[in-house]
Amino acid sequence: MKNNSLGKLRAVVAGGSIGGLCAGLALNGGGATVDVFERNPGPMETRGAGIVVQTELTELLRRYGAPRLPTTSCRGRHYLDASGGEGLRQAMPQRFTSWESIYLTLRAAFPEQRYHTGAALEGFEKIDNIVCSEIAGRGRIDADLLVCAEGAQSEMREHLLPEVQPHYAGYIAWRGILDEAAAASELVELFDDNFTFSEARSGGHVLAYLIPGPNADPRPGHRVINWVWYVHASEDELPGLLTDRQGRQHHNSLPQGGATDMALSALHHLARRDVHPRMADLIEATPEPFIQTIVDVVVSRTVFGRACLLGDAAFVVRPHTAGATAKAASDSMLLAEALARSGGDVIRALSDFQSAQLRYGHELHRYGVALGDRWAKAL
Repeated sequence: MKNNSLGKLRAVVAGGSIGGLCAGLALNGGGATVDVFERNPGPMETRGAGIVVQTELTELLRRYGAPRLPTTSCRGRHYLDASGGEGLRQAMPQRFTSWESIYLTLRAAFPEQRYHTGAALEGFEKIDNIVCSEIAGRGRIDADLLVCAEGAQSEMREHLLPEVQPHYAGYIAWRGILDEAAAASELVELFDDNFTFSEARSGGHVLAYLIPGPNADPRPGHRVINWVWYVHASEDELPGLLTDRQGRQHHNSLPQGGATDMALSALHHLARRDVHPRMADLIEATPEPFIQTIVDVVVSRTVFGRACLLGDAAFVVRPHTAGATAKAASDSMLLAEALARSGGDVIRALSDFQSAQLRYGHELHRYGVALGDRWAKAL
């Protein structure tokens, strides 16, 4: 719910995806005047990605009066072996959601008139006690605080910390979603009410769970089956894997619909050889799998005068942690809390924020690497 602890603060947030909206919601909830600027000129692209719900996100939404987040749930985990069979089950309730569900929930909670599209941050400078942001098509905007939350490919991080480069972890994630209504009934029955894992013969694993479908619809029959498969790929293999049907090479990911027939054929062949037969059925039935390269980005600082990096613009952690969205929510609450404690001293608040953010970011990075090393030990 909104309070007035930050009532005199003016803030600019660069980036209107989940990280930027988390920051905007937390600062707006504290009473600050916040404008969020998103470079994309039109509606945000719906991303077919499942997300395990973490307490940091639900606390942010609860604290600032957001609508209820659309979720699915399961009662347990199901562990399958590549050789087939019924596998093992473990009671472990969890909730799942989707990128689209989180985005729509955050947009509904943030003032529409303060969200601006087609407006990229081009640069900034500190003049006296303000930060002057240059926004494409909007000119100079003065504020007390600039939050750079433009995601994993943050141009501001690259500008401020040019020595920080993504470190490739040695494997990729093939990802996909299959509409529940289009899936064979035996697949829906297998994956419904379960967080399902299958070890792969050549190392790594594939996992699957159901998430809300288009327009964040969590009703049975309207959901989608979301899967992720971690697969070894050398750096020399990446250019071929990230080249789409039109021959264009992508940098960090291959979007839905981009994989070539040759790449899909190789994926299906590997699935038949490497994972549980029903997981292979799911992968083969998925119309447009896509690729995410697994990288680590670790920074030594996140504050630059009256500007700060937040979410994936600061640390990029491995998806095993299920922590990227949680980190954006945590960063945003830490920032709002530090500002509320500071009595209007933005510089002191940012110093406190940076200390807490760096501790959390480094801990999450180490955790992700440890999980990656364990789950991909045979790669």
